[in-house]
Amino acid sequence: MIKGLILESIEGFLRNFNGRIGIKLRYWYYKKRLGSCGKGVRIDIGVELQSPKDIHISDNVWIDKYVLILAGKPNLKRQVLIKKNESYKFNIGEIHIGKGTHIAPFVVLQAHGGISIGKNVGVASGSKIYSLSHHYRNLLDRSDKRKYFFTPMVKDSEQSLIASPITIGEGCAVSLNSIVLPGTVIPDGVWIGTSVTAQGKKYNNDTVYFQEQMIHEKKI
Repeated sequence: MIKGLILESIEGFLRNFNGRIGIKLRYWYYKKRLGSCGKGVRIDIGVELQSPKDIHISDNVWIDKYVLILAGKPNLKRQVLIKKNESYKFNIGEIHIGKGTHIAPFVVLQAHGGISIGKNVGVASGSKIYSLSHHYRNLLDRSDKRKYFFTPMVKDSEQSLIASPITIGEGCAVSLNSIVLPGTVIPDGVWIGTSVTAQGKKYNNDTVYFQEQMIHEKKI
C-alpha cells in the first residue's frame, strides 16, 4: 500500500510537468513501469496511465496531451460476458500500441477487455475506444428480468457488462470524436470518418467509412 501511494505521488508530479524536461522524465519513469516501452516514445503532459504493467507501447509512439489509458483485467465480481475476438493475440486487460502511432489529445482508450493497435495508426482528438461496457440486461442468463444499471457505483450484483477485445490494423485512422465499441475488428488501411460509431460490422481493408446522414422532416 505504501509503495502504491509513493508511485501515485510520483506519477501525479510527472503528469503535470510541462515541456521537454517533463517528456524526458516521463519516458525514463514509464520505461521501467510499463509492460514494455520502445524507443522514442513521447508521453505528453496530462497523460494518465492506469495499470502500467498492462500497457505495451512500441517505438516512436506519441501519446498526446491529456490522453487517458485504462488497462487491467475487469472486475469479475460483476456479471461479465467475455466474447472472444480471434484477431486479438494478447491477454485480456492489456493494450498494445504499434510503431509510429499517434494518440491525439483527449482520447480515452479503455482496455479492460483488451485493445491492439497496429503500426502507423492515428486516433484523432476526442475519440473513445472501449473494450468493456455496461449492458441493460443479463447476457449470461437471458431469463433474468432484473433491472441493471449503467454505473459502477451500484452493487456488483446490479451490474451486467460485456467485454470483448478490439483490434485495429496497420495504417488505420480513427477520426475526430469517433467511438469504437467492444469486439470491433478494423482491418489494415481502414479510415473511420468523423463521429462514426464502429461496432458489429465487417469492415473491408483500405476503405473509408463515413457517418450516414439522416434527414428528419417535421410537419409545421
